[in-house]
Amino acid sequence: MRSVSAAFAVVAAWALAWTPACRADAHLCGTPADAFFAERIGLLREWIVQLPFDSSAFRLEHVTVADGVVVAAAGDGSLHAIATGPAEPGRPAPGTILWSRQFPRGEGRIRAPAVGSGIVVVASDFRAFGIDVQTGRTVWEEALRNPPTATAAIAGEWVYLPVENGRMVRMAVNPYRAPTMAMGVAAPPQKGGAAKKKPAPATEKPRPLPAGERVKPVEIDAHGRVDMAPLPFKGGILWCTTEGLITAFLPAYPEWKRLEFDLGRPAAGNPLIRDASIFVATNAGASASDVVRINALPIGLVYAWRTPLRDAVAGGARLSGDTLLVPLAAGGMAGLSTDDGSRLWLREQPFQLLAISKDRIWGLDATARLATLDPADGMRLQQFCLGPFRLPVVNTGSDRLILASPGGTVTSLASLAEGLPTPAEKPSDKPPRNPAE
Repeated sequence: MRSVSAAFAVVAAWALAWTPACRADAHLCGTPADAFFAERIGLLREWIVQLPFDSSAFRLEHVTVADGVVVAAAGDGSLHAIATGPAEPGRPAPGTILWSRQFPRGEGRIRAPAVGSGIVVVASDFRAFGIDVQTGRTVWEEALRNPPTATAAIAGEWVYLPVENGRMVRMAVNPYRAPTMAMGVAAPPQKGGAAKKKPAPATEKPRPLPAGERVKPVEIDAHGRVDMAPLPFKGGILWCTTEGLITAFLPAYPEWKRLEFDLGRPAAGNPLIRDASIFVATNAGASASDVVRINALPIGLVYAWRTPLRDAVAGGARLSGDTLLVPLAAGGMAGLSTDDGSRLWLREQPFQLLAISKDRIWGLDATARLATLDPADGMRLQQFCLGPFRLPVVNTGSDRLILASPGGTVTSLASLAEGLPTPAEKPSDKPPRNPAE
């Protein structure tokens, strides 16, 4: 009995010694958000924050990853910006909450934010807001005649917002400066004859407008309903209607030109752009689909190749090097060559793609666990418990794995295989406390 009691005392002493170190981080232990566990699986926890909103009554809804910032929106109408990127003198440290602000709940549904050109664009049912990305201050707001149908996109000096009635609202990033190009819509394409020589692109910077003047929004006919966010493309913008009409709205100084390509069927997800090529998956029927590559040439949008698939497609494609990753409705994924569309591999098990790094594809498996695939052949590599990080964050803005919990804990993980520099300070071993988790 004395030996049993002694053994019990040793175990109890060990448990008491271990508990304080993990008690503050109990909901992270054993997940990739734990700095020590992340290092063991080849990841670096760059930062982890708890967003300041009432997580007992509301939930985190959107997380948008952009260059140098992560913007998150919660169900109480609050918006939060987190600094990312490398640590540099004079800049906020990665993981710093730059600002948090509240939007009136009477504005209606708040769309996922769009980030670019130094601003964050948030659209509700009745108006659009341009917010300074560093300070959270409202730079401008515009009333909307029709509710938005998708998230906005920012391309250079312009903001494009799809709205009801098949229109695309175009607003200036800075409405108090004259743009370098006219605001007007694209001129009709020329038919026959020699092409006119285009003047050189404007190089002057936008100049301030006289006091009391501002660049007003205009509406462009989208030639159909657009319910997917537009995409920056070759200095202009590209969108796809619900009927499968792809439109490229491009600068052709001093005016604009409009190029169109009819897929003949609805797109299964947003097109993917790489340089001057457009990759888009379509659903041809109840169980069949195909993937098309379109090249933007001086003569217009030209078909390059088409690859039929036996299964329906469940969303837009992603790129991993020269492999096109196509999610399938049955839950699997196909890997295609970007050169000719040939199939490189097929994974039949369910997998929801979240992020892509050089050595791994990150996603959720059939059991809602975090899993990794080999980009070369689609074979499963690892599987991890996510703990409270149940809000999927699809990161198309970088190679980081961003995890988020409905209660507002957000963390960024980078692959150590990328040859990242050692951070100046070791990540904190004391993550934020969130009693609501």
